[in-house]
Amino acid sequence: QISNLTADNFIGFAAGTYSANATATINLIGTSQGSQSGLTAGKKHYVQGDGSLSTTADSPSVYAGIATSSSNIIVKG
Repeated sequence: QISNLTADNFIGFAAGTYSANATATINLIGTSQGSQSGLTAGKKHYVQGDGSLSTTADSPSVYAGIATSSSNIIVKG
């Protein structure tokens, strides 16, 4: 899988599922995003190269935010 993810270009999460070329709403820094799963509440999470989230940083290290529950994250909070 090819990824253009860098430590500087992650700005948030899509607010839903969108088809190609559709206009999307993005939850930006400081907003709450509640459609995640498998998060660890109270822990920092990082975007992995495949787009998933983990409590362990990948390379590059891309901070996603802190989980408030197993399904909710505060973007870069």
